[in-house]
Amino acid sequence: METGQLAGEPERSMEEQGHDTKQDGRKTIPDGFTLGMAMMDCLPVIFFSIGAAVLASRFESPLFHFGILLIILAGALKAGWKFVLALAKRDVPFLSRQMRYLMPAGFASAVAGLLVGRSRWSMASVISHAAAQPACIFFLIGLAGIVTLAWLGRHLDGHDAQANWKEQTVNALTQLFIMLGIIF
Repeated sequence: METGQLAGEPERSMEEQGHDTKQDGRKTIPDGFTLGMAMMDCLPVIFFSIGAAVLASRFESPLFHFGILLIILAGALKAGWKFVLALAKRDVPFLSRQMRYLMPAGFASAVAGLLVGRSRWSMASVISHAAAQPACIFFLIGLAGIVTLAWLGRHLDGHDAQANWKEQTVNALTQLFIMLGIIF
């Protein structure tokens, strides 16, 4: 779910959200959706990808790997949407809307892979790793980030540039600390 959007609420295009259109019918892009923002939006995808690659190397499951691929694809397409906003000054709704389908499908596939391959991993081993130092600290900070993202998602407009910077900063830090927890 994109931050700034309530669960179950359909994502609206910029025009539906009240963004103006030019006389020639093209939608205007709100101020602040810059190349820097698009680049910032890549950081959580990169951090998630690194952490997921480490997990995938430890757990051989095509279903799990497929789920991780869908999650990364969803994040990359969403970041791509911001590049299109910043560089082409166009809103391509598919690039942002796909996330509500690909992300849940990816997580469902990854969890299904874990359940199907339950004999190849141990909950005790996972808990032992997560409770060890420094992973424990990294995971606790990551959990705080997830809670903060949930709060921001209910209180900020994800299409507002200033709100988007806040959300992406928290998201990048959250993914960074989760990645560090996985690695260490």
